[in-house]
Amino acid sequence: MGKTLYLAAFAIGLAGAAFLAVGDPSSSPVTVPATIPATLPAQELALDLGGKATLKLVLIPPGKFLMGSPAAEKGRDRDEVQHEVTISKPFYMGTTPVTVDQFAVFINESGYKTEAEKDGWSYGFEIQEGRLVARNVEGCSWRRPSFDQKGDHPVVQVSWNDAQAFCTWLSKKSGRAVALPTEAQWEYACRAGSTTAYPWGDNPDDGKAWANMADQSLKKKLTVAGAGFCSWDDGFAFTSPVGSFKANAFGLYDMNGNVCQWCQDRYGDYEAGATTDPSGASAGSLRVQRGGSWYNPPERGRSAFRRRCDPGKRYDDDGFRVVVTLLGS
Repeated sequence: MGKTLYLAAFAIGLAGAAFLAVGDPSSSPVTVPATIPATLPAQELALDLGGKATLKLVLIPPGKFLMGSPAAEKGRDRDEVQHEVTISKPFYMGTTPVTVDQFAVFINESGYKTEAEKDGWSYGFEIQEGRLVARNVEGCSWRRPSFDQKGDHPVVQVSWNDAQAFCTWLSKKSGRAVALPTEAQWEYACRAGSTTAYPWGDNPDDGKAWANMADQSLKKKLTVAGAGFCSWDDGFAFTSPVGSFKANAFGLYDMNGNVCQWCQDRYGDYEAGATTDPSGASAGSLRVQRGGSWYNPPERGRSAFRRRCDPGKRYDDDGFRVVVTLLGS
């Protein structure tokens, strides 16, 4: 099969991914693997977790993009230095963050105890004197966060270490290379060809139906709300069922908002200049979170926003999604 057909095959089935069209001079540059596989990977992958639970992933094609944000972007932080990144290999990414039900299968089968469960407490968000504050809460964990959740909500109160344990378990169970996404993989997949602050554009007020962020639903619960709320009411003060809002061009839901998502990388400054498949800083104790959450103001839901965190951190808005590396990649 020729390289043109190979690239076209990647584009088929990716709704809205017209920026990958072969031969379009205005399209984002796409890397062609040096060796064309005998069989093309499936566009979707479903991992059987057991207990009638599955985890669905979609194929993310290779390509190039500008990681970080332009200097004029509203809410930009200094660590978002814009630079060209090549994602040289395709990979699968979970269509949604890992849910409560999916995480429960892992816990029940493995016997694993999260860090919050081991410690007997965690940081919960509670309304005190009309304000939403974080404090130490006895017995708070993924089983009992500070608000009610159902099985199809994204699991919260998960540390980086807990997410790693899930990936290790699922790798052994499925025979696949399951991991947290690198920061570059995450932003590339989040943007899905977009170059604006958010998948829907540069104006956060246009994000209704796109993301669950700190909105009017949450603001109504507070008497001292302060600033930093979205102008819209998304119907959810806290977490929402995964997939409740629009998918991006790659078919991924909840990349912006709902829960902050752990990445594999250590936090550090980006490499200078263009780079290929970066994997983060080589040293340092902090890890990266991306995406913003139901608790965060709009600027923290930007595609380029970075959060540096201790790997043991777990809050009511800390979650994750996974990627699967293709064999031979």
